[in-house]
Amino acid sequence: MRAYVLRRFAQSVVVVIAVVTIMFFMFRVMPSDPTAMMVDRGMTEVARLELLEKWGLTGSLWEQYVRYMGNVLQGDFGASFFYRKPVWEVLWPLIINSLWIAVPGLALSALLGSGLGLLVGWSKRGGRIERGGILFATVIRGTPSFVIGISLLALFSSALGWFPGFGMGDTGGVEGFQRYLNWTFVHHLVLPLFAVILYFLPENVLLMRSGVIEARTEDYIELVRAKGVPEHRVAWHAGRNSLLPLITWLFPALAETIAGIVVIEIVFSWPGVGRELVLAVTRQDYPLAQAAFFLMAVMVVLANLAADLTYTKLDPRVAYK
Repeated sequence: MRAYVLRRFAQSVVVVIAVVTIMFFMFRVMPSDPTAMMVDRGMTEVARLELLEKWGLTGSLWEQYVRYMGNVLQGDFGASFFYRKPVWEVLWPLIINSLWIAVPGLALSALLGSGLGLLVGWSKRGGRIERGGILFATVIRGTPSFVIGISLLALFSSALGWFPGFGMGDTGGVEGFQRYLNWTFVHHLVLPLFAVILYFLPENVLLMRSGVIEARTEDYIELVRAKGVPEHRVAWHAGRNSLLPLITWLFPALAETIAGIVVIEIVFSWPGVGRELVLAVTRQDYPLAQAAFFLMAVMVVLANLAADLTYTKLDPRVAYK
C-alpha cells in the first residue's frame, strides 16, 4: 500500500510538472505582446523593456522557462500583470468564492443524485418512475449551463423577485470574511448554488441508476432478500455497492467543477476563480492564468489519488500491489 501511494504520488508530480511546462510554452508562443494591453499609451521603449524585465519576459524562451520553474519550485508564481500584485493575493479570495458554490453544489448534487438514482434504478423496469427519472436527467444533462442559469434568473429573480440575480452582496456591504457570515451573502448564494446542483445532478442520477440495475441481479442481493430483510434494506445494500462509479466520477469532478462553473459564475456575476481565469487569458495576464491552471492540475491529481485510495474502503475486493 505504501509503495503504491509513493508511486502514485511520484506520477502526480510528473503530471503537474508537465502541465506547468505546457502552460508556460503555450502562453509564450501566443502571437501577442502583453505589454500592448497593460501599459499606458505613450510609454517609451526603454520603459517598456524595463517592464518586460520586471515581468520576466526577457531573454530566450529556455532562459525564461528555467527562471520560471525555479520560482515555481519556491512557490512564487510572480505578480499579476493586470492587478500589479502577487497572483496568490489575487486568487485566494476568488478560490474561496468559487468553493462556496462548488463544494456544497457538488456535494448536494451527489447526495440528491445518488438518492434519485437509487430510486430510479430500484423501481420497476420500464415503469413511470424509471421513465420519468431518465427523462429528467437527460433533459437537464442536455441543457447548457448558461440556459440553466438564465432560466433561474428569469424565474426566481426577474419574475418572482425572490432572490437577487447578481454578485455576492449589496454594494458597500461588509468586506473580508465577515461578508460570508450574513444573510445578504446567503441570499445571493442561493441561485448560483442551485444552478450548480442542477448542472451536476444528471451524472449522479444516471451513474447510480446503472450501478443499482447491475447490482440488483447479483447473487448476494438474492441472498440478502432470502434472509427476510425488508426491501428497503435490500435496496440499501445494492445502493452501497453501486457507489464505486459515482466515487470515480465525484473526486475528479470536484476539481473540474472549479473550471466547469465558469459560465455559471459569469451569468450570476459571481467573482470566482473560473471567471477570473477567462479574464486573465483575455488580458494575456500570464502569471495569473498559469497559477490558476497549476491549481486546477494539483486539484485533479489529488482528487484522482483520493478516489483510488477510497476504493478499498468501499470494496474490500480491491487490493493495491
